[in-house]
Amino acid sequence: MILSVRRRIADVARAAPDRTALVGFDSHLTEQVLTWREFADRVADAAGALRAVVDPDTRSCVVVPAGNTLPAAIGIAAALAAEVPVFPMNPATPPAERDALLGLLGRRFGHGYLMDDQLRPQRMDLAAGTEPPAGAGAVAGGPGQFSAVAGGPGQFGTVAYLLATGASTGIPKISARPGPLRYDPARTPSLVIRQTGWRSGQRQLIVGPLYHAAPFSAFLDALLDSNTVVLQSFFAPQWTVELVRRYAIEWLQLTPAHMREILRQPDLDPAGFASLRAMLHTAARCDADTKRGWIDLLGPERVYELYGATEGVGVTLVRGDEWLARPGTVGRGFLTQIRVLDEGGSPVPAGTTGTVFMRTPQRVGRSDYVNDQAIRTTPDGFATVGDHGRLDRDGYLYLEPRDHETINVGGEKVDPDEVEAALRDHPAVADAVAVAVPHGTLGSVVGAHVVLNPGANVRRAELAAHCGRRLAGYKIPKHFTFIDQVPRSAAGKVQRWRLASHHENGATSP
Repeated sequence: MILSVRRRIADVARAAPDRTALVGFDSHLTEQVLTWREFADRVADAAGALRAVVDPDTRSCVVVPAGNTLPAAIGIAAALAAEVPVFPMNPATPPAERDALLGLLGRRFGHGYLMDDQLRPQRMDLAAGTEPPAGAGAVAGGPGQFSAVAGGPGQFGTVAYLLATGASTGIPKISARPGPLRYDPARTPSLVIRQTGWRSGQRQLIVGPLYHAAPFSAFLDALLDSNTVVLQSFFAPQWTVELVRRYAIEWLQLTPAHMREILRQPDLDPAGFASLRAMLHTAARCDADTKRGWIDLLGPERVYELYGATEGVGVTLVRGDEWLARPGTVGRGFLTQIRVLDEGGSPVPAGTTGTVFMRTPQRVGRSDYVNDQAIRTTPDGFATVGDHGRLDRDGYLYLEPRDHETINVGGEKVDPDEVEAALRDHPAVADAVAVAVPHGTLGSVVGAHVVLNPGANVRRAELAAHCGRRLAGYKIPKHFTFIDQVPRSAAGKVQRWRLASHHENGATSP
């Protein structure tokens, strides 16, 4: 039976009123627990308050400051239960970016409401948001996807939720999921997630923030599939390990940045992960050392990788044993067709790099579904977010850096991930990011921003020599800058645009 979010939450609460629905932590890290009965009651109250203030004749949305807290989780669920489009926003979004995002929402919605920590919806002025910067995409969705449906309880539009994307480039965009959201036992969670060790009623830990696509989707699936969710309010690798052990977590989604930090923990004991049925990683490219480290920790059958995009153009999936047979792959399309095309739009041979286009059954014949400027489509419904890659003869996809990430050194292409992996292999280095540095003769050379381990000290010449033992000469960084932290998005993606103009002036030196 297909059910609304409101009905599904109520049904689970009636069937298992005293089972734990959510575990969160306050600012003092004191545990907060809600049973399904308590959760359902608070969602119903917040949804009622939202319905009472929203004008059904005006296109409206609700903004939830989506830290990993119980109020944020309840606010999101309440908006979905009230069938008002919900936008989970990073509570720490800088003012300029916040204004740009509100400006994007203001293009599509007449009224906006802010759900505060007390779960009281407050009217907000979306028109106060600034016009997005040049190049920013509009809210995704074809023209008919955002028409408000006047009249009738809960008919506030045909969008279930909206998610911010584009944080790795600095240009804010918003992607929308048509709605309203429904529970369908045959489709919750999606077929691809079911392949990753997911079980109904499981205990799962959400590490990434709820305003990012993968954790948000995992939370929605958990909500509809009657799971127990533990919300980690901020990422600390030792705390993640402890929460997995303390709550006997069965399913976990991480980013490569999370994975690297956890592997660096001293005396990491595989026994602490005995309850874990699967770890799924998403969001950013994962270096080979990190991938192998987790395969060694959990075993290949419990490590999964999913490649996709917030815009929903398609997905690939690969399990650890498949990856070991084809190191570097992000898998084959799952209910997704993949084409790799050249600049003229023609397919390239197997093993040749081009732009990755994908198509799912839901997208066939609906190339107008996304009008975001970051999305390009073919006449027969294949779409791309601009990622580059190649397919092998068996249909396994391998990603390459995007154009804005690749470093061109006198015509030689440098993958920044390769340079960063070499630097992280040095015992003094905690993290690193490689960027292009302008050069009068070569066009660009490689520059590196390096985070050292606490108490570590290393000469730039030593880092260059270390890289020289692992990389071709043109890939060795010629400029080094020591920084306190690599800027990353909530998904763990390096924000190279924040660093590209801040390299040191001068070659490698002691």
